[in-house]
Amino acid sequence: MRPRTTLRALVATAALAGFAAVAAPAAADAPVVSLSNLGDPDTLPIDQILVADFNDAGDPTAVVAPGFTLTLNGATVGVNEGVGGYSGTLPNDPTHYLTVPGGKSAELTSVKLLKSFSLYMGSPDTYNSIRFIGDNYDFTLTGGQITAGYTGQSWGWGQRINFDFGGYNVNRIVLSSSSNSFEVDNFAAQAAVPEPATWIAMILGFGLLGAEMRRRRVAGAVA
Repeated sequence: MRPRTTLRALVATAALAGFAAVAAPAAADAPVVSLSNLGDPDTLPIDQILVADFNDAGDPTAVVAPGFTLTLNGATVGVNEGVGGYSGTLPNDPTHYLTVPGGKSAELTSVKLLKSFSLYMGSPDTYNSIRFIGDNYDFTLTGGQITAGYTGQSWGWGQRINFDFGGYNVNRIVLSSSSNSFEVDNFAAQAAVPEPATWIAMILGFGLLGAEMRRRRVAGAVA
């Protein structure tokens, strides 16, 4: 029979291995940015689900997918949309959208870790920024980094911006602007799935923990 200390050590080692495998590398890399769906606000990447569409101006923090929370720190939905000096328009998008004025922000939080995220964006500006925060990850894109180099400030420009976190996992996304304004719509995301090795390590850890608990119950019954 294995000594109790040895079995406990195995349980602790397996559990730690499982949790360590979930953690992302310490050195963060920039998200991979790509553009798609020119002038099409509604078509989503095949592996993503719609998270927020901002269609209800009466409930501007409403989301359409469970597990997500939207916080508006001065950002607006359905207020002064398309008014010069405040908000640009989004091409082919007749619905309400999110506007982040200068000095304000909006934050999307997810209970699940995300491997990718996308949004429909209009009027690319140099003063917009998006910060991605997650498991050992914190990276901010600004200006043309968000739009693969384009900052033409054209109200006729509208595309879906796709962000792939390249193996990292994110659960907070903060949009901000230093001037008027950052206009976006139709957030979409893909949840991260643990690697097979992570599942195996975690299952092993829980299995050993269960064995230890059963051994203790048997020992207590005998005593």
